[in-house]
Amino acid sequence: MPKQIISASEMERYGYCPLSWYLDLRGIDAEGDEVNTGVEKHKVIGDSLKNLLVEEEKSRETSTTLMVIVGLIMTVVTIALIILWLSTDVLRQNMGVILLIIGIGWMLIAAFFLYKLLLSTEKIDQLRDDYNLGEETIETPDGLTEETPVLKSRKYNLAGRPDYMIKENNLRIPVEVKTGRRPKAPFFSHVLQIGAYCLLSEETFRTSPSHGQIRYGFENEPHNVEWEPKLKTLVIEKIEEMNDIREGRTKAHRNHKRVGKCNSCSRRKGCPERLRN
Repeated sequence: MPKQIISASEMERYGYCPLSWYLDLRGIDAEGDEVNTGVEKHKVIGDSLKNLLVEEEKSRETSTTLMVIVGLIMTVVTIALIILWLSTDVLRQNMGVILLIIGIGWMLIAAFFLYKLLLSTEKIDQLRDDYNLGEETIETPDGLTEETPVLKSRKYNLAGRPDYMIKENNLRIPVEVKTGRRPKAPFFSHVLQIGAYCLLSEETFRTSPSHGQIRYGFENEPHNVEWEPKLKTLVIEKIEEMNDIREGRTKAHRNHKRVGKCNSCSRRKGCPERLRN
């Protein structure tokens, strides 16, 4: 029987608490207003990134169209001037004038596309400033860009979709955006998740990323998580642990002794190992 695919988001839940992850597998849904709030905020982030990528694609299309029109104008005007310069025949001179008028008409069309391009560029700059993206090339694994498929690994039976990826030459740097406050250091569960995305990037593109990024809101500086052998080994070990639990070779248990963490857990009501005050 083939192993079930593990998602990178599952690894984040497993890193938070193996028992909470297992309860989710058993159909115990997360509860609490914070769950819905987090989902809504994450959707807003995803929609904003999509808007940026769509706008950049429109800008590229407008730029291409403008270049074609400019080339057409230059051709028409050049032919018209040659006709007017060399021809003494009235009919041909009239044809040259008509071509010049057509060229002027195409100039008006070019001006319209130039205006569209300027508006689009201004909107892109504003979106990038709002989300502190700088000039880096970003991709999302949802079909908006042709080069980035959904990330999958047959070797590790792993799959996942980072919020976006930064393209640096041949490298793809996975980025995960979180909606909570920015801690001094990223949480272990989030490091495990970005490690899973790094592994997926390595497997998919046959090139190891130098690091992954965890962003706690776009207004804050990202945490860079180095993709090093130690983290890769940890990710693979956790995948094996999750497979062992799924296949019944071992059991899932709470991985902490913090009452506050249990109290804030979205599956606390159905947890048999819940700590109480």
